[in-house]
Amino acid sequence: MDTKKMVKTAIKIVKIVPFVTATAGVLSLALSKYQEKQGDYSREFADVENEMKAKIDEVRLGYGKEN
Repeated sequence: MDTKKMVKTAIKIVKIVPFVTATAGVLSLALSKYQEKQGDYSREFADVENEMKAKIDEVRLGYGKEN
């Protein structure tokens, strides 16, 4: 492979990398939001997940008793 082809290939890669990175970020955020809707907070709040689930359940039970 000669130098011109290598330079052209490198330029193409450099142009594409930001789009790939942005796409991965958007997909990661979408997955995170989906998991939060399902009640799984381990992705964003790994260290306090059990405490958050317990507090959410406590609040849900509190609302259920008032109705």
